[in-house]
Amino acid sequence: GSTRASSTAGAPTLVPTLKTTKRIDFDALRGGRETSGPGASTGRATPTSTKFGMATVAPPRTPPKPASEEAVAPNGPKVSGKTGKRDEWAVLGDVGEYEYMLARKMAEERAKLPPSPEVLPDLPSHIASESARLKGGAFDDHYKRAYRVLAERRAEFADAAATLRDGLDAAIDAEAKEDRKRVHSGWQLHVKMGETSHGNALAKWDAQKREWERVKRERAIAFNKRPGDLVMERCDEHRRKLEILGHLDMAVPISEREGGEPWLWKMSLRDNWTRWVNVGNEFSGLYYVRDEMAYVDVEQIRRPQLHGSVERDGASDSVIRGRSVLDSKFMDVRRRKLRRRVNDILPGENGEDIDVGLEIVGEGAVAALDRLAARRITLEELEEQIASDSLETWAEIQKYRSDVAVAEANRAARELAALQAEEAAREAAMGPHLHLESDRVMAQMRWGEKTAHATTTMRNTGTTAIWYRWSQVPPKAATLPHASNAGPSTFFMEETTGSLLPGESRVAMWTFKSEKPGVYIDEWILETTPNLRAGPREPVVVRGIYHADDPNSYPRRMLAAEIAHREMRTKVTAAMARVFDRVKTPDKFSDRRVATKFSPIPASGPAPALWNAGNAGRRPRVYYHEESFEAFMDVRRRCIAAEKTLPPEPTEEEEGAGDGEEGEGGDGEGGAEGAGEEAA
Repeated sequence: GSTRASSTAGAPTLVPTLKTTKRIDFDALRGGRETSGPGASTGRATPTSTKFGMATVAPPRTPPKPASEEAVAPNGPKVSGKTGKRDEWAVLGDVGEYEYMLARKMAEERAKLPPSPEVLPDLPSHIASESARLKGGAFDDHYKRAYRVLAERRAEFADAAATLRDGLDAAIDAEAKEDRKRVHSGWQLHVKMGETSHGNALAKWDAQKREWERVKRERAIAFNKRPGDLVMERCDEHRRKLEILGHLDMAVPISEREGGEPWLWKMSLRDNWTRWVNVGNEFSGLYYVRDEMAYVDVEQIRRPQLHGSVERDGASDSVIRGRSVLDSKFMDVRRRKLRRRVNDILPGENGEDIDVGLEIVGEGAVAALDRLAARRITLEELEEQIASDSLETWAEIQKYRSDVAVAEANRAARELAALQAEEAAREAAMGPHLHLESDRVMAQMRWGEKTAHATTTMRNTGTTAIWYRWSQVPPKAATLPHASNAGPSTFFMEETTGSLLPGESRVAMWTFKSEKPGVYIDEWILETTPNLRAGPREPVVVRGIYHADDPNSYPRRMLAAEIAHREMRTKVTAAMARVFDRVKTPDKFSDRRVATKFSPIPASGPAPALWNAGNAGRRPRVYYHEESFEAFMDVRRRCIAAEKTLPPEPTEEEEGAGDGEEGEGGDGEGGAEGAGEEAA
């Protein structure tokens, strides 16, 4: 309750300080907390230590991880290192309730934390290229998340394999230690010798196999052959053939094998089914005894068939030899025929139930985990993972692929249709084809003309030269009721025959001539050699019109000219009236210069000179003004333009001719009046 203080005398003096009482508040999560004293503000006392008589402050600790138990309840009860549980005496209440409150508080704090940025791995090149094709890489993030999940799963497989491998190594080491203990504790000698002999036999077999493979490789290199083509590799096939032939020979009935029925009674007399074969002639008295039923050899002298080998027992892998003896049709027929007897003599010899030795089939757990961990991640696995994570994303991917497939199919269909259309057009264009510009032509002839012409163009659009001929077929009178049928002297054709090369064109021309006005119709048929692929063409209709003379032509034209002249005069009068209406009398009190007031300064130039020359003797006098002059010139220009649109005025000869026609018509007085008005 006191601190050191300095004194003038140098003696230590105790200075009293304010002593406060500590108050401890208990929090269910944070534990005890001081609410008064040096560490009351932070909830924990500031750790101090005294060294060399001086108080030092401990360095700050590393802040705990957010939303962790240290951050939520720093002074709360901890998990015991011995039991792995919280002590009941350290918790005020139930331990389960405390842990539930702690987990809920940690979840609330974790929800307040900002979301951490998602780190996605890079895709391999063979998957990234496929992902980039899907909608321009819109699904890259989904493929990367699926790749991350599969990569983590591969890592779990690798960790599990390492754990199992370590456990197996530990078990093997423990077993070796146990064996060493047994050896030193007086283990049975015959057991040790048996295991040692088995190991030596297996090691010797491995050495023999290595030696066999070495010799086989050396011989193959020396003779420049495949290993399967060597004689030493065909030994198994030969031994297997001998075994099969021996078994088949034993399966043949004795009556067939030994010469038929005459031998049966001899073999059944003495020593059942024992054959006595003469040695030498029949009277030598020497016999060879052969027991037929004892001639059974089931020993196999061949290398055992390896597990997983696709080769048959005893088959050779030679590629230069022909058909193997095991595939002989004769042997196959004999084996099927004697199958039942072979089973009776040698059960299991047919190949279905032959035991070639004990085989362990399967895969170890460590090997399986290593295989799964080292397996390459494929696009199919990624898509399966995406489908299991989000069906909506997988549906979008499937829809996009189906749209792309449909678009590709439509494009291919369009290309195919275009190719088919081109091919059909090419095939259709082959052969004789002829195109006519028009099937209906017309010729018009006015009064006074002698002839008129009607034309159409023929073009050879095929690949064959065509010879053609035009022939006239007069139509029936009912074809055109108001027209006259054409006769031989109405329509003429100068060139009725000819030929057209492929791509060549020619004009067919008809000449129309008639003495009487009217409408004439005719039909012409085009015949070709060879015949056109499109079939015979319809007849070409030729129509001719001869217009009669119009006696009222001149009066109608004069009336139209008079109407146009009067219309123009009315327009000019209206335009001049609009100009004059805008002209006002100037105010005499005004100092402004107007158009009717003489300017003291004479105007110069072509426009004033033209004005003054034209109005020199006019009374009352008029004076030049720019605006008025431009207005009059505009009216003049419009009048000249309108005059050019009028029809030409008739000359004196035409007027005289018109008077004569009118006189012939019985109206000479009216014609004279019209001529006088026109002259005026």
